[in-house]
Amino acid sequence: MRRILKGFVERITHDEALSAFAAGKSVTLHFTLTDLELAFFLQLQGGEITADLGDPAAPADVELRMRAEILDGMFTGRVNPMQAAMGGRLSFSGDTAKAMTLQNMQDDLARLYQESREEAGDPGDLAAIPDATAAGPAAAATIAAPAPIGSAGDLRDTLLQTVHELYVAELITATGGNVSVRIPGTDQLWITPSQMFKGDLRPEILVRLDLDGHVLDPGAPSPSSERMMHCLVYRARPDAQAVVHAHAPHATMLVNTGLPFLPVSTEAAFFGDIPRVPFIMPGTDELARAVAEAIRDGWAVLMQNHGILVAGRSLRRAADMVEIIDRSAEIILGCYAVGKEPTTLPGDVVEMLQKMGDLMA
Repeated sequence: MRRILKGFVERITHDEALSAFAAGKSVTLHFTLTDLELAFFLQLQGGEITADLGDPAAPADVELRMRAEILDGMFTGRVNPMQAAMGGRLSFSGDTAKAMTLQNMQDDLARLYQESREEAGDPGDLAAIPDATAAGPAAAATIAAPAPIGSAGDLRDTLLQTVHELYVAELITATGGNVSVRIPGTDQLWITPSQMFKGDLRPEILVRLDLDGHVLDPGAPSPSSERMMHCLVYRARPDAQAVVHAHAPHATMLVNTGLPFLPVSTEAAFFGDIPRVPFIMPGTDELARAVAEAIRDGWAVLMQNHGILVAGRSLRRAADMVEIIDRSAEIILGCYAVGKEPTTLPGDVVEMLQKMGDLMA
């Protein structure tokens, strides 16, 4: 791995595309591979870019800590950096705006890394390397609640936990709202059943479907009446691994009043202007098609007189985004309720955060 990194930093220093990108920028990124105790940095300053093994002379603007397999995956396309950060496999600290520099250089860095990797040879099974120090704990869940009763020992346990959390947070109701998760490597999903109390679900009453909405297990309970909405969203967003439809109160009030969803916080800015669909009878194919069309370019849809649907690259993230949107809607409604226009973030900050939002979904 040291040979790969040595060739990598040498290529960075002499790359014309990165030198051109460095114009007008002042950023230092410091990478530490926790399992190999290796480090390297790259610095953009005054139209020049330098990189080397070891630590920079001055404190870096951005510190990134991870295992070697994560770094290798980042630059070979096997690992999404934002998802790795959300899952605790990559520890990030420092200036968020300057961290976006890494994303903007991703294609060029991947090109140079792969050239160096090809020259040095395959590094072998990096996952087998014991970790000298942890990359940092995973971010704490936004919603906390006791675990539901019952365990299947598979993905259904995570689905049950998420449903329980959403119910405790009053984002789904006793029988309103539905949650699904894609079964990895398949065109199948687990979804909550129809008209069953969401506060006390069990693994055996979750329903397995294909993406056409067909129930795959004989004798299974009736799936959610909104199953086709979930299935069409998965088809519209092949990168989505989970879908949450919630009757979130503040988000529903916001869409019913026609008020805009505004970037009133850094979290709210991740979403931009969330698309809306007018009232269409729940459970119909017409609603499913409208929502799937609306979500093609984003991760959330507001449904008038109904609620919200959020898709995500993980079940954890989809549930967190439901809460963020509903809390943001509460702030917006509160400002208007006291006769004040909500203060929003500057345009350049919103633009940057929207780019990050798509990566973190």
